[in-house]
Amino acid sequence: MIGNDRDEIAFAGASQTDAAGRDIDVVYLDSDPTARRQVHAALSDHSADMSVTSVATTDAALEAAASTEVSCLVLDPSGLDDIPAPLVSNDRYPVVLYTEATGSDRADTVFDDAETVVKKQDAGEQVTFLAEKIVSLVSASVDRSETALRDALSGIESRADVDEIAVLLADDGTVQWSSEAVSAFVDGIDDTSSVEGFYEVMAAALPDTPGGRRQLQRLRESPTEPVSVRVPSGERDQYLLRHGYRLPDAAGGLTLVLLRDVTETARRDARAALLDLLVEQAQDGLYTLDERGVIDFCNESFAATLGYEPAELCGEHASTVLAAGELSKGQATVERLLETPARESTTVDLTFCRQDGTERTLSINYTLIRDQDGNYSGLLGVARDITERCEREREYQEMTERLNFAIEGAELGVWDWNPKTGDVTFDERWTGMLGYTTDELDHHYQTWADLVHPDDIDHAERALEELKSGETELYECEFRMRTKDGDWRWIRDIGKVFERNDDGEAVRAVGIHQDITEKRKRQNAIERQRDELVTLNGVNMLIQDLIHAVSGAATREEIAQTVCDRIVESGLCSLAWIGERAGASDNLVPKTVSGRDDGVLDDLIADTEAGQGPSERALVTGRVQTIEDCDDADEFDRGGAIASEHGFASVAAIPLAQEDVVHGVLCIYADRPAAFSGRIIESFAVLGEMVGYALTAVQNRQLLSHDTALELTFESGSPDSPLVSVANALGCRMEEVGTVDIGTNHLLYLSVRGASADAVSDRLRSHPEFLGSRVVRADDDGGVVELQVAETIQSLLLDVGAQCREMVVEDGTISITAEAPIDADSRAIREALETCAPEFTLTAKQEREKDRGAVAAETEPRDHLTDRQEEVLRTALLTGYYAWPRDTNAEQLAESLGIASPTLHQHLRRAQRNLIDAVFDSQ
Repeated sequence: MIGNDRDEIAFAGASQTDAAGRDIDVVYLDSDPTARRQVHAALSDHSADMSVTSVATTDAALEAAASTEVSCLVLDPSGLDDIPAPLVSNDRYPVVLYTEATGSDRADTVFDDAETVVKKQDAGEQVTFLAEKIVSLVSASVDRSETALRDALSGIESRADVDEIAVLLADDGTVQWSSEAVSAFVDGIDDTSSVEGFYEVMAAALPDTPGGRRQLQRLRESPTEPVSVRVPSGERDQYLLRHGYRLPDAAGGLTLVLLRDVTETARRDARAALLDLLVEQAQDGLYTLDERGVIDFCNESFAATLGYEPAELCGEHASTVLAAGELSKGQATVERLLETPARESTTVDLTFCRQDGTERTLSINYTLIRDQDGNYSGLLGVARDITERCEREREYQEMTERLNFAIEGAELGVWDWNPKTGDVTFDERWTGMLGYTTDELDHHYQTWADLVHPDDIDHAERALEELKSGETELYECEFRMRTKDGDWRWIRDIGKVFERNDDGEAVRAVGIHQDITEKRKRQNAIERQRDELVTLNGVNMLIQDLIHAVSGAATREEIAQTVCDRIVESGLCSLAWIGERAGASDNLVPKTVSGRDDGVLDDLIADTEAGQGPSERALVTGRVQTIEDCDDADEFDRGGAIASEHGFASVAAIPLAQEDVVHGVLCIYADRPAAFSGRIIESFAVLGEMVGYALTAVQNRQLLSHDTALELTFESGSPDSPLVSVANALGCRMEEVGTVDIGTNHLLYLSVRGASADAVSDRLRSHPEFLGSRVVRADDDGGVVELQVAETIQSLLLDVGAQCREMVVEDGTISITAEAPIDADSRAIREALETCAPEFTLTAKQEREKDRGAVAAETEPRDHLTDRQEEVLRTALLTGYYAWPRDTNAEQLAESLGIASPTLHQHLRRAQRNLIDAVFDSQ
């Protein structure tokens, strides 16, 4: 057998004698040819054992060092460029600098790598010193190598396991040293066999089979690769594992072989082979970490998931493949496991970085690994790639959030219905839009049906039946639902069947509720506006037609009938009538009716004590009155309630007024709600004014054209009247002698008797009703006073179709005599008078014949005057301009009229010429 006594081993490349007996190969590098020849000769002559190779360049030195067993390198860096590091920085040979240069002269590290520096001189003694220094360095280097080798062998031997031997082999397989006899370590060697070489021992133990020969060949050709060997034996095979390590050249070029008996391990590995195969082939990634977090195992699946080979990950710390911030998350998971002894495993999702830089999310199930003493020694991780699942979950979450946001932003309620059982799930928004909480409603189909408006439930359920039967894929319906407060809200309901059973019956439908009440209101408003515009256009055309029609009417009855007929014929309403005040009351008496009148009119104007209707309010207020929806009319609104009973939906009452005088009321009834909008009412208000003017004009024409007239006398003793107050204070009599219209205001002329005209003028000027006052003429017993007023008795009476014949203030009473048509409304005349003086009462009323000659004489010449000319002449007459001597001169007259004197004279001359022409032309 081969022994293992290190003292008897002869190491290859090392001598047992001192350095003087060894061959020393020196490479001398110097760019100076003279110095190179001299030093080469001196070193060669110094010792027969010293062989010198002289070169001039670093490339030549590298080539020489590679082709020979160099013992020492001597060089002079002067004159050389950069010296390659492999030439001077290695453990094969020492480096000696033989030079005159210093370290400060060079920028490279050659002085740091050199063992020593010898001063370069020409004297022969200095070369001898250099030769001795070379011998000394070479000897020390060999001794260090041998000592290091022996120390290494001693360490290997002391650490050798009972199932392991260490062997030093030469290149030919000769055993230079071994910690134990190789033959004794290998079970397959026969006791009678005598083998010396390592490969001979292995050849003797291996079977002479193709497999055995392949194993022996791998041992020889790959001395440093791990090789497993199965050695057949009697009872059981022996399994050996060979590891080889090439030692440095300084150690003699030997190979260290570690041969381990792994029979038990191989058996365990054989038992675990199937498990290992499953682990390697498992779709889930498997890996283990030691207590430091270093990956000491991973299967193909784990490595492939991250884009690596298993060998690339083993030995790497877990942080290498974890995304930023994930290491602390994993460590915290391990710490929680350690702090909970009863819990051996847990699962955590971690983000890993692939080799290409992309990220994957893995679900890791951690299981703690403990040693025989129960101490933590690492963990096993089972990894499953959940990136796609997380992405789907993230997309689902984002979609859910967007859907919830959309549902919440749109205020949509969600329902989930099983048509088979009738069970329904209502969410908070569904119940909330009706004012309920989810706990207040029974989650059943009947709950929904009970809340739907009775008028809408049939078509809503028909739509649901079509959805259940599959006739339609999408259910969509709009209906009203009752809220908790009893109100009605418009709901838009959309749903779809998502699941049917094997028989094709719907078992799950999902949908949404949307409150569209405000939208419905806007749509209705738009529709009403559209209808209103159409109606308004028709109304405007109707009003234009009516204005032309009534302008030519000769009587009040003709005007009223024309208005009612045209309105009904336009299709705007189905009933129209005009009523006038009945006597002194505020009750209306229908005078003209057009359209549907099947007894409804009697109901509309009957039962006056039940409250005012729109027609009465229009008569009293002088403003248009409407009822937009008779079904929703106030219970005290008699007109709306009765109209609804007869099928009318909306009502409008338009006063027929000329300024403050209301002649009557036009009442129209439509079959649809809100038929009379604001702009339509404005148009009807204009119609009412036009008809009022037409009625006034007819009254005025009747007053002028009829042979008989109604003479009415009204009296008032109220001290609140300014004229009565002044007359009482001064004890005088005042009588109107004429009025002149001067544009926006009027001039009123009073004849005064029994008091100073100046005193009367001063007193009247103090009352705010009079805008101005001056004395036109004064005499001993009175005179004429001019008052500027906003309205005169004459102008007020003309508005109601009457004329003022006389106005006298005397003895504390103002008496006004008016002339009006036979059918005139005395109350309207009285109300017109009370706008300037309160508490008038009718004291006399009689019919009388009109003086046709007087009328003709009075009116015919004036037909040839313009309004302005008549105004100037009347003012001149009333102010005493034509009296002699004149009571008013031209300047005063012009001032009263608000014009210049030349303009006054121009109007007077033209008016006088027109009157003279009319008088002479009539003859």
